[in-house]
Amino acid sequence: MPQRLNLTYRIRWRADWHVGSGFRTPATDRLIQRWGGPGGPPFLPGSQIKGVLRHTCERLALALGLDAVGPHAVDSDQQRQLVEHFRPLAQSTLIVDRLFGSRFQGDCLCVENALPWVQPGGMSSEKAKTNGAERSTVRTRTAMDRLTGTVKEEHLFTTELAGGLQELRGRIRARHAHGILTQDTGGFPYEYALLIAGLLSIDQLGGDKSAGLGRCCVEVDEILWNGIAMSLEEALACFEEADWSEMVQLIREESGQ
Repeated sequence: MPQRLNLTYRIRWRADWHVGSGFRTPATDRLIQRWGGPGGPPFLPGSQIKGVLRHTCERLALALGLDAVGPHAVDSDQQRQLVEHFRPLAQSTLIVDRLFGSRFQGDCLCVENALPWVQPGGMSSEKAKTNGAERSTVRTRTAMDRLTGTVKEEHLFTTELAGGLQELRGRIRARHAHGILTQDTGGFPYEYALLIAGLLSIDQLGGDKSAGLGRCCVEVDEILWNGIAMSLEEALACFEEADWSEMVQLIREESGQ
């Protein structure tokens, strides 16, 4: 049967954070993105969360002994791997491709923007667009020369930072056709278990991570699998109890390899 997953989560910040908008003012070189334009509250674009989440899931898959290939080739070897795995998802041996989708078959995962929490008991509403902006700070730094590891002269710049007090809420929706995901006798799909474990493993988001920005923790609020609520403990039990070495063989058998 087709598989559906709806998941809501929250991001709690442990430090100030920055997601650049690409704009500047005479006083600030790097402004943060704000929901609804200037004056709105800071937010995290879903595309950035999705990129970090995929990278985290790839690292988990490799640590578990599974194969993983990034979606963007940076050398000839990775280009060869992308061509080798260019096939229908039901025939793919890459668990992360089965979860997120691929260039061959398209996306299977929708990660929405993470928005400020403004109303108890629900997702952030349109009111967040017109509410007063969360207080931000500006940090002045010097640019570093990566080759010499020394400070560049006359390269002072300022960065706007969002405060860490405002938590954000987000939602992930997964839609998979029959036969794509890997299950043991109809149980919770291994790919969805990997997704939740990867989401909980994220501990930094945004830019300037090397400078200590964006430290956070992610908490899962609700999991709906095929319209039925399940607890986080149940989902994580599937991840913790899975025999990942046997799963590699299971994936190869299901993909006909």
